Amino acid sequence: MTKFNIQDRIVLDEMVDTFTTEMIKNHHEADLEGKRPIITKEYWFQMIQQVQEKIDNFTTVKALKQSKQYR
Repeated sequence: MTKFNIQDRIVLDEMVDTFTTEMIKNHHEADLEGKRPIITKEYWFQMIQQVQEKIDNFTTVKALKQSKQYR
């Protein structure tokens, strides 16, 4: 199985960070409008953590080290 290299990891980190930011923004907007999202923020954070762990497991040691350094 091919592992994620540094370039792959940069893209994946950006995707996870963008998703997380948008999810938080959407929940904040829903709160302001008095709406209740179907999926809770806590559940999203659990799912994001699980995805992050899977990405970490398929990342080269060098790429993981760089990701942790710059993130």
